[in-house]
Amino acid sequence: MIYLQNRTCLNCKTFRMEDTESGLCRVDKAVDYPLKSKDDTCDQWTDSGQQYHIRLGWIKKTLQKEKEGS
Repeated sequence: MIYLQNRTCLNCKTFRMEDTESGLCRVDKAVDYPLKSKDDTCDQWTDSGQQYHIRLGWIKKTLQKEKEGS
């Protein structure tokens, strides 16, 4: 079976989460990091490997805490 990964920011090695919906794109370190949605895409995408699953877990846990706190 061939697994084709979506080329979104959430799956990119240079993406750093800020909250559950967005984060910073750190492709070009010479400029201020632009804020991007987790579903955005670009030509400089790099596979993040297992980091993707860690991010999904963090998002789920954060949303669960917000729901319990409300």
